[in-house]
Amino acid sequence: MPFGLFAGRRRRPLPYQETTAAEYGQHVVRTFTVTEPRPDTLILSGRCPRCAAAIDVPVVNGVFRSLRPRLGTRRTEGRPGTASESRVELMMCTCDEDHPDRPAGRYGCGAYWTVRVPAEPR
Repeated sequence: MPFGLFAGRRRRPLPYQETTAAEYGQHVVRTFTVTEPRPDTLILSGRCPRCAAAIDVPVVNGVFRSLRPRLGTRRTEGRPGTASESRVELMMCTCDEDHPDRPAGRYGCGAYWTVRVPAEPR
């Protein structure tokens, strides 16, 4: 299995590798918790599907509002700016654990995935 969570506790640090798998996003949808610390901001919290480190991933609806759809936004029903919109968010491991071969200035284990989130948190 490609998940660090199911491999048990590793004795050696997992090397940095930019990689993804459909299962990563599915794992996040099933296991991460969501909080809304302020309007238009979500924090997705859980364990990285690759290295199993505890991470918090902020998802911000946007700094500027527009009536035009943004790239990746899919209208489901309703008017622009309503909570019925959703979008696909690219996320990545943001852990600060040691991962050999990680390039300078980077963080995480290199895993990334996508999940669909509401355009406007409720």
